[in-house]
Amino acid sequence: MKYVRLGNLARIVCGGALDRSNSSYWNGTIPWVTAKDICDARINDSLEKITEFGLKESASNLLPVGSILVPVSMTLENVVINDVLVAINKDLKAIIVESPDFDSHYIQQFLLSKANNLEVGFKEEMKNGHATEILADIEIPLLPLEEQRRIALILDKADAICKKRRATLNLADDFLHSVFLDVFGDPVTNRKEWPIPPITAQERYLQIHNKIVSIREKLANELTQSNFLFDSLVASVFTSSEAA
Repeated sequence: MKYVRLGNLARIVCGGALDRSNSSYWNGTIPWVTAKDICDARINDSLEKITEFGLKESASNLLPVGSILVPVSMTLENVVINDVLVAINKDLKAIIVESPDFDSHYIQQFLLSKANNLEVGFKEEMKNGHATEILADIEIPLLPLEEQRRIALILDKADAICKKRRATLNLADDFLHSVFLDVFGDPVTNRKEWPIPPITAQERYLQIHNKIVSIREKLANELTQSNFLFDSLVASVFTSSEAA
């Protein structure tokens, strides 16, 4: 298996900074992506936007569609690809793939698959601010382009399914909690001013409370299992590919 150094197949660029007190820089039409926007696999908008003048005054440039955005902190569980032209602030770095032999989505998924190892291994180096060098030295397995795209597609679909499952479980958890509070109120503050119930009512209250706690624990376990299954899938896909 041949590996290619990321710095040899892509250009790694830094973000910039802007004076927040200068109103002529802000509230324009150009997405200004910060670490707060890095929360999904793709990005097509940002919480803040800057003007053309602000872009010229910053050290940042418009990034081409398909760039891979990585937090400087190297928290690689959040690595995104932009679907629109964006500029980034100093808390991010962009990987602009220039080699025709590599697919951006494949590199994104590879970085996500190595997140834990990279964060642990480069913890000391990160203290010295060597994020660009660290990224550049990562070795990416070179596979046929069609195989890269197949891997990226499989993992994209699996990730989408896991995210929907996680969202459903979180909503169910929130619903159970809100229903309990709506019916009984907070048992600590007793804002509903319930009278002290007789023993039988207390027992019934505890039964319902314990049942809800049990359901919430089950949901939490299912969420953990979903994350584990996805991580296992990612690891197996890259392990089998690298061994080929």
